[in-house]
Amino acid sequence: MFSPATLPSTPLGWALLVIVSLLLIKAVLTVTLALAHARVQRRRARAATGPLPGVSVMIAAYNEEVGIADTLRSVLAQQGPELQVLVVDDGSTDATATIADGFAGLDRRVTVLRKPNGGKASALNLAAEHLRYPVAVSVDADSALAPGTLAALARHFHDPRVGAVAGDVRVAGPVTSLTQMQNLEYSVGQQMEKRAQDMLGAVSVVPGAAGAFRSDLIRRLRYSHDTITEDMDLTVAIAAAGFDVRFEPEALSFTEPPVDLRSLWRQRLRWMYGTFQVMGKYRHLIMTPRGGRLGWLTLPYVLIYGLTLGGAGPLFDIAALTLLTQHLQDALLPLLLNVGADVVVAGIALRLGRQSLRPLLITPTQRLFLRPFVSLVVVMTCVAFLRRRNVQWNKLPRVGLRLPGAAERDAAPQAGD
Repeated sequence: MFSPATLPSTPLGWALLVIVSLLLIKAVLTVTLALAHARVQRRRARAATGPLPGVSVMIAAYNEEVGIADTLRSVLAQQGPELQVLVVDDGSTDATATIADGFAGLDRRVTVLRKPNGGKASALNLAAEHLRYPVAVSVDADSALAPGTLAALARHFHDPRVGAVAGDVRVAGPVTSLTQMQNLEYSVGQQMEKRAQDMLGAVSVVPGAAGAFRSDLIRRLRYSHDTITEDMDLTVAIAAAGFDVRFEPEALSFTEPPVDLRSLWRQRLRWMYGTFQVMGKYRHLIMTPRGGRLGWLTLPYVLIYGLTLGGAGPLFDIAALTLLTQHLQDALLPLLLNVGADVVVAGIALRLGRQSLRPLLITPTQRLFLRPFVSLVVVMTCVAFLRRRNVQWNKLPRVGLRLPGAAERDAAPQAGD
């Protein structure tokens, strides 16, 4: 594979080459599984015959006057399954409830429930008490569904083994360098990681922006107040109960991303802290016989790749750049292989998601900025977790969705399109 002239001459160079080789093996396996998933997905679609089960959509909303109308319009425009829409106003102090009431007055499928502010988990649990149909779909109030999303999610529940299905979440905010980097990150995470996880039966998160569940499971398991990532907590609970969790790439949900560094920091800190909480809550299942695939695949994957390697990524870049100034030959090959693999994986992810390849141009920027940013979040989360400092749900500022159709009308490009 390598000629003697290209092999490292220092211990650090060999260490970098070994790490890159392992990352390349992981990349090849991920791409292989993702491409296989594309074939499995088509087979699943052909096998899903018969009428679609009815769907109850749950929307928890707290001060969401900026985007709640777009969310409701996208849900009510869905074709296919019978539909119920439950909007839970979680003690909003703006016009959220008034806007939702306007939709309820025009469409009998919409019901507005009100409660004092108690958090997203309590709002969704209230909605769970009013579910009418066998499939419950959570939709964030800052998100909008693409046509056909509910039908694509609902068809999986013809299989009694399926307990939950994750949709494909995409960025639909103002086009900036920060949102473009998030768009590329989301594309790789969904089209590569989620597809591969589905093939292994190891999907760890069904997102709140587009997640489908069996209604009876939500009523029985309920959203937990133990963690601040209630969607991941419920997903793991469903897998622990013996049900399959799948990924459906045709179920698209466009969500509003953080538009500034402070908001992105708060979002990622909550995600990471909640992941630590979920791992702690279900640690008794890790590498144990009763844990099944959840204990042997899903949770170890989150622990090793999501938390450990995800946080250590920039250390490789620092070591490579340091070595580059002293032993060019030792650092150049591992660095080129690693960067090349990043570009290839991202390109395949964008193609699988039927997106433009233009975001590949920001791959170096994303690597130099977003990876160290996420690593710093991992470190600070560890500090907060060890010190038992609480991280709370933080309301992020809303600027509104920039949906693909709207972007075209405004003659402005949309991230990832």
